[in-house]
Amino acid sequence: MLKAALALLLVLPAQPAEVEAPVTPIIPAEDVEITELSTISEAESLYDNAIKSFQDGKVYNARAEMKRAFALLVSLMDEDELPMEVRSDFQAMVEKIRAWEGRTNAAESVGDLEVGPEELASAETEAVPSAQTTNHIIRINPDNKITKKYIRIYTKKRPASVEKALARSGRYREMILKHLRQAKLPEELLWLVMTESEFKQKAISRSGAGGLWQFMPYTGRKYGLEVSYWVDERYDPEKATKAAVRHLKSLHQWFGDWHLALAAYNRGLNGIGRDLKFSRSTDFAKLSKRGILPGETHNYVPKFMACVLIGENPKRYGLNVVYEKPEAYDIVKIERPLDLKIAAKAAGVKEKDLRRLNPELRAWCTPKNKKSYPLRIPKGVKEDFVAKLAKIKNWNPGPQMVKYKVRRGDYLGKIARRYRTSARAIMRLNGIRNPKRLRIGQLLKIRPGKSFYRK
Repeated sequence: MLKAALALLLVLPAQPAEVEAPVTPIIPAEDVEITELSTISEAESLYDNAIKSFQDGKVYNARAEMKRAFALLVSLMDEDELPMEVRSDFQAMVEKIRAWEGRTNAAESVGDLEVGPEELASAETEAVPSAQTTNHIIRINPDNKITKKYIRIYTKKRPASVEKALARSGRYREMILKHLRQAKLPEELLWLVMTESEFKQKAISRSGAGGLWQFMPYTGRKYGLEVSYWVDERYDPEKATKAAVRHLKSLHQWFGDWHLALAAYNRGLNGIGRDLKFSRSTDFAKLSKRGILPGETHNYVPKFMACVLIGENPKRYGLNVVYEKPEAYDIVKIERPLDLKIAAKAAGVKEKDLRRLNPELRAWCTPKNKKSYPLRIPKGVKEDFVAKLAKIKNWNPGPQMVKYKVRRGDYLGKIARRYRTSARAIMRLNGIRNPKRLRIGQLLKIRPGKSFYRK
C-alpha cells in the first residue's frame, strides 16, 4: 500500500523544489500513542488542504501538501509496531491519499445537503411543522434543536435539492428495505443513504468515499466489496447495501446503541471508541453536550433524524416529490472480455445507459480477470443482444487510436496526462524527436492509456 501511494505521488506534476520529509524526534515511550494520533490528525489536515488546492488549480501547493502528508505517515513506520488502536486510522489515511486520483468523469459530487457550521448556528428553529413520529427502533427526536435547524434549512432554503434527493430514493427504496428487513435492522436506516450520498449512485466525496453508502476503499474491501482496476463495487447499489448492512450490524453489536453506531459510521469505530474512553461516557447526547465529538459527527445524528422525519412524510413539510422508479434489467453472463461500446450497440442503447446499469465497471470493457461476468442490460432485449454478439468475432478490440490537434499552451506532458499515456509514447507514435517543437494545429496520433476509458 505504501509503495502504491508513493508511486501515485511520483506521477504528479513536478514542482520547483522538493519538500523534505520531517525528521521524527525521539519520544518517550508513554507519549508514543498520543504523538501517533496527532501525527495522523496533522496528515489528514494536510490532505484536506491538498484536495482544496487541487480544486483551486494550485497544483504545486497541492503536491507539496500531499507529499508532506505522506511523509508524516511514513514517519510512523519508524516505530517497530503501530498500536492496534491507530492501525485502522493509518490505513484509512493512506487510502485517502490514493483515493483522490481515482475520481472519474462520471462521478457525482455530494454536498447539496451539507450545511456549514455558520449557517447551522444562525438557522432558526421556529416555524417548523411538528412531526408525528412512527414507531422507530432508532430514537428519533423531532424536538432536538439541531434536527429542527436542519429541517428548517432543508424545507425553507433547499426544498428543490431535498425533493431531488427524495425522488432518487425511489430507485433504491424497496431494494434497501428488503436487505434491512432480512437482517432485522431498523427500516429508518434507509434514510442514512440520504444523509450520506443524497441517493446519488456515483457519489464521491472529496475524501474519496464513494457510492450510495459512501464507503472508503479500505472499509469497502473489509466488508466484501471489490475495489480494483476493473471494478469498484462501492458503486453497485445492491452489493454496497449488503456491505452497509453488515457494517451497521457490526457497529450496533459493538456499541449496543444506534446513535453511537451511527456516529461511528461517520467517524470510524476507533474514533468513537477514543471519544468514549476520553469522556468516560457511553451516551451520544452526553458526548455532544460536552463537546467531545468533532463538529461533523456532533451534527451527524441530528441530520440523520431530520432526513428520517422529512423522508417519511415530505408533504408535512410542504415538499412535492415525484419518486423515480427502479430501472428494470436482465442479466447476461459474459464469458470473455466485452468492450462496452460493442455491448451497448448490441443492446440498442448508448454506452452511458449501459454504464448506468453497471456502475461498478471502471474500464472500457468487462473485467479481463474474471472467467464470467454478469452484465446488466435493459429489460426485454436479452435474446436480440445474445444473437448480435454471436455475429461479432472481436468482442474486445481494445483502446482505439485518437487524433488530437495541438492548441496554444499545449506541451507533450500535458497532452499525455490528458490521455493517460506518456510523452515518450506520443513521440514514438508520431516520430517526434524534439518534444519542444510542437506546432499549433499539428495533428497527433495518440493511443490513450487504459485508464482513460474509465467512466
